Amino acid sequence: MRAFRSFALIAALAGFSGPALAGGFAAPMVEGPVVLVEPDAPRSTWGVILPLALLGGLIALAVANSSNDDDDPDA
Repeated sequence: MRAFRSFALIAALAGFSGPALAGGFAAPMVEGPVVLVEPDAPRSTWGVILPLALLGGLIALAVANSSNDDDDPDA
């Protein structure tokens, strides 16, 4: 009967000590202040070149489609 009491005591201590060790032995993490750094805006040459190219294309279309009434002999 004494062996059963010892076994029951050991089982009870093992059952209660399990959750106490569940966290592990790792050192606690200490976090410092959080510093937010905004990233630089992405730079692209297409932001300048594309509108200039479109403007040049529109000017070229306007010049190509312009008609002079002076050159038309049928008028």
